[in-house]
Amino acid sequence: MRNGFASFCLVLAIGLPTAFADGSSGLRGSARGPGDIDAKIGLPKDIQDKIGIDQKLGSQVPLQLEFLDESGKTVKLGDFFTDGKPVIFVPAYYRCRLICNRVLDGMFDGLKRIDAKFRPSDHFEVVVLSMDPTENAEHAKNKKESMLSALGRRRSVGGWHFLTGSESNIKQVMDSVGYRYIYDEKRSEYLHATGVMILTPEGIVSRYLMGIRYMPTDLELSLVESSKNNIGSLADQIKLLCYAYDPHSGQYTLLVIRLVQAGALATIFSICFFWFWSPLVGLFRGSNKAHVIIKNAEVSAVDGQTNIIGSSHERQA
Repeated sequence: MRNGFASFCLVLAIGLPTAFADGSSGLRGSARGPGDIDAKIGLPKDIQDKIGIDQKLGSQVPLQLEFLDESGKTVKLGDFFTDGKPVIFVPAYYRCRLICNRVLDGMFDGLKRIDAKFRPSDHFEVVVLSMDPTENAEHAKNKKESMLSALGRRRSVGGWHFLTGSESNIKQVMDSVGYRYIYDEKRSEYLHATGVMILTPEGIVSRYLMGIRYMPTDLELSLVESSKNNIGSLADQIKLLCYAYDPHSGQYTLLVIRLVQAGALATIFSICFFWFWSPLVGLFRGSNKAHVIIKNAEVSAVDGQTNIIGSSHERQA
């Protein structure tokens, strides 16, 4: 019986990974596809084809390019990639009437929910780059102040950077992360995607988080992975074993197969433990019993010898 049950557990632990080799988990949300954007809704087909996010995982962002920060200071993009910290890169523009605000609001809200563990400046940097080359440092400063003031994030101001730059430099950075956008003269606004990118300390595109809502689990795991374990705890590393990044949805999904494997291995360990421990306990108890019997026999022998000697002395007397 025990042999059959152990074999079943081994099948769970070893055989199931093959059955789920495609990475399916059974708990995935509906895949939204690479470059998923809500902004495409209601737009003509020819415009939809011009905007989106083409995921370029592993692509190098040009860190040598220069921009202006919100104070008007000339900075290089690489200035924000320091001390082994990952960078959250947010494409936007500061005079956007709706979608950019929703992206920034979603990012602020998501980061607020992980603030007890990870904070801007301490553990990562946030770089917001305007896609509009006509915007300047004043636009960036006003946007930063209004966002941080409205959302109560002034104590994290050091970790947020709002940049503007030339059309050439902006386009190079946006192209490196696969971000496509166009300016619609009829609407007098930019049409663009919704999403952010998590970059490694070396400026490599590591993860995409799509849409306008960024869940705490997605933010935490993407930052830990992108930092190459420079931030986070052992608990975060263990958590990563149970989740996998899904590039189609830009989210982390729970891997049921990992949970099944963990349960199967725990069961096997329990079986092996009791299987081998029980005989040892029995042997130990048996050896104790034998020891008691031998001890009793020794005591009886001594008593017997004492009685014989006593009887002999009596006869001699």
